[in-house]
Amino acid sequence: MRSIVFLASTLWAALPAIASAQPAAPAVAEAPVALTKPTAADLGALPFMNLPVLSPDGARMAARGHLAGRTAIVVSTFSATNTTSEALPMHADHQIEWYRWAGNGKLLVSISRLSQFNGEEVRMTRVAVVDIATRNTFIAGPKMQGIDGDDVIYVDPDGAYILLSTQATIYDYPSVHRIDLATGKSRQIVSQSQDVWRWFADASGVVRGGIGHSGGSWWVLYRSTADAPFKRTIQRKAGGGGTEVDRFEPATGQDSGYAVATSPAGRFSLYRYDFRTDALGELVYENPAVDIDDYDIDASGKLRAVYYTDEHGMVEWFDPALKSFQARLNKALPGSIVRIVSTNRDRTRYLVWAGGSDDPGRYFLFDKTTNVLAHAFTPFDRLADKLLAPMKPVRYKARDGLEIRGYLTLPPGRDPKNLPLIVMPHGGPFARDELGFDPWVQYLASKGYAVLQPNFRGSTGFGKAFVERGTGAWGRGMQDDIDDGAKWLATSGVADAKRVCIMGASFGGYAAMWAAARNPDIYRCAISFAGISDVGAMLRYDRKQFSAPRYFSDWRERVAGDKKFELGQISPLLAIDRMSMPILIAHGSKDSNVPMSQSRRLHDALTKAGKAHDYVIYEGEGHGFEKPENSVDFLERVGRFLDTHNPA
Repeated sequence: MRSIVFLASTLWAALPAIASAQPAAPAVAEAPVALTKPTAADLGALPFMNLPVLSPDGARMAARGHLAGRTAIVVSTFSATNTTSEALPMHADHQIEWYRWAGNGKLLVSISRLSQFNGEEVRMTRVAVVDIATRNTFIAGPKMQGIDGDDVIYVDPDGAYILLSTQATIYDYPSVHRIDLATGKSRQIVSQSQDVWRWFADASGVVRGGIGHSGGSWWVLYRSTADAPFKRTIQRKAGGGGTEVDRFEPATGQDSGYAVATSPAGRFSLYRYDFRTDALGELVYENPAVDIDDYDIDASGKLRAVYYTDEHGMVEWFDPALKSFQARLNKALPGSIVRIVSTNRDRTRYLVWAGGSDDPGRYFLFDKTTNVLAHAFTPFDRLADKLLAPMKPVRYKARDGLEIRGYLTLPPGRDPKNLPLIVMPHGGPFARDELGFDPWVQYLASKGYAVLQPNFRGSTGFGKAFVERGTGAWGRGMQDDIDDGAKWLATSGVADAKRVCIMGASFGGYAAMWAAARNPDIYRCAISFAGISDVGAMLRYDRKQFSAPRYFSDWRERVAGDKKFELGQISPLLAIDRMSMPILIAHGSKDSNVPMSQSRRLHDALTKAGKAHDYVIYEGEGHGFEKPENSVDFLERVGRFLDTHNPA
């Protein structure tokens, strides 16, 4: 419990106040701290707490913690004199997906686990409701739920109830249920509707509409009040270059509100929306380069902020006071990316994170009543005196001329010429990388490798057209973009073309597996963690693993491109005869995102074919690591594997 004691003893240790103060005396110069290279033990050490969220009254903080070899939700309670922290009990077979407050005394936690359906493994999610005072826990919603049961569309501000959109079975469309958080009782308030997969509510908790998709078209079901019937709007074609809506938010008691929709430039932007006329109104905010991620409005419906990710997560403040506060934070914490990560309801307490790609960061608590910015905790305290490598944005052209954005990390202290290279594609694949701290990247850089993280076609955030370039690109165009990044760095002289390996997790693990069969001319070795070896089986397991829901819903077609295309043609499991390079395969035994069978079957096939490879299963681990000893062991295995097959 060292980390909890550290939190309690330092939370109120005040740094200089943000407010103006008397000039300080000249500081005495101190000798610079000698930085040393981080080891696998340093970088494999999991953050003891991370991703904190304040309760509405600001009296508590929930965070993801790694305690006694398990991931848990840690709840800290503040008082005027001290801070107490306690881990919430969670079943060992479940993975924690997300958490949020429901009032001040209850916490919602999305949990997932492996289950069986028709003889195959499937990933099942549910919402656990935890009473902080009593520690009583129950699963929200009706007893009969399908695979996905964690779509919470509304949380009562006082924590009295939530609205949950869930399917009765996988053969049904979702309906909306109101769950009383005191009793756990659930009742259906909106029944399922043909082809409607997403429901939305206004700020008062009234379900006002849903978005339907079918046959390449989409439409909206809408009603003005809770007593009115839903009416269907004009049907539109999806993917035809017209406007598509990702989400709506009607203002309480009004037929207008906000919508996140594609602009004429094809980027998701924020608009005013009139539900009566089914029409987009004023363009409120559009970023010139990327999609917006989210937005925030206050109780009166006034826009407070728009969030987006360019090279890293950023915010456009519309609230003058918050804009001024952000500027003051930037000044108080120079040289860092500074984000307000959570606030209480009355905006008197703020959780602030400051860090960067070569700084894993620290969390601070700002109390508006005292005007003090206080250090809260440092998630990776072992790295305070370690030499880390900065990440820089890069761009290069794919073979068909498409511009690919990515990130390059160079090993500290080495001439950036003819370096050994690790290409590290991200997971998803409908996701993206951004500039930030990455323990795997830092470990590779500390060993002398350059690391390239490409946002290949299909990566999200760069507009609808870029995502749609990923249609039918699994194992083909996406892989070409990854390969072209390695070739670009070799041509530019940064990388040695004869010393390139590929490493990734999830879809990145798939890309590494596939490269082992497809591109022995480019890569010397491949490393896969939680990779996908059989694309067809993975689609049957969980289609959401392949989805970019704000862009499209026809997931299988987006993977295959052509309905007649055989997914076996891009599955490493069916290309064993072409695999000749060294490959390291690792997986968690309880992974509910990508089942362990995806790696085990590839291992069995390679073994049967008499092809040497490294293989390790981490018992009890999921889609990442919860035990630091396993995280460290994996990095050390990667280090030994590279020392043997692609020494730096």
